[in-house]
Amino acid sequence: MTISILRSKLMQLLTASVLLTFLGCAHVMDLKYSKDGNALNLSRKGLTEFPEEAFLNKDLRVLRLYGNNIDSIPDRISELVNLEKLYMGRNNLKYLPASIGELKNLKILQVQFNEIESLPEELCEMTSLEQLWLNQNDLRRLPESFGNLKNLEVLQVKYNQLDSLPNSIGDCENLKFIHLNRNNLVSLPKSMAKLSRLKELYLAGAGPLLDVPEEMCNLRYFELIQIDQNTALPPCMYVLQANRLQIIRN
Repeated sequence: MTISILRSKLMQLLTASVLLTFLGCAHVMDLKYSKDGNALNLSRKGLTEFPEEAFLNKDLRVLRLYGNNIDSIPDRISELVNLEKLYMGRNNLKYLPASIGELKNLKILQVQFNEIESLPEELCEMTSLEQLWLNQNDLRRLPESFGNLKNLEVLQVKYNQLDSLPNSIGDCENLKFIHLNRNNLVSLPKSMAKLSRLKELYLAGAGPLLDVPEEMCNLRYFELIQIDQNTALPPCMYVLQANRLQIIRN
């Protein structure tokens, strides 16, 4: 084999190597998008504003913005009509816009570890919502129309400043898991006895001298309740403990 042929083969190998490296980098750059292009992951990117890039795809289903420094969600969030999952935990959000209620297909909303003081009533218009994560904010109340969230299954509202719950919470007919730890609650509304699918209720640190309604003993699927020394349980729950109810003391 002549030197010229060897040189030609070497150049081909070098060209192929450069091309593969370029394609590999392009693939890595594109990892923020899912294979179908309908999920966008911009978590932990140091963002200070809601990314305009999110509005380029009107079919966007999943948006991950966890761990940035975003302090607000623009009103035009309502344009993402197909959005099903929004992850914005660990940002600097002070509020949620009323327009978020127009996300009729949203199933999961995670805005834990922010500085949100109140929620718009319009949030309760998100009738497809199944999971709502509000832990570690500054909430003092939930919207009065909270019971409109008929498909809600998981409510996480630990480490806030809630001193009461709306009576309408009893209308959340699919609610299964409720986390109320570390709040300022004094009592739970009797309407919670209507939560026929409730399985687990977490109350450790939920408030001083917290009374649990006796009516909740009739909940058929109620399996677990977490309490502490400040929680007052009705006697019927201790009867259920010998049967199907697990009482965890913290």
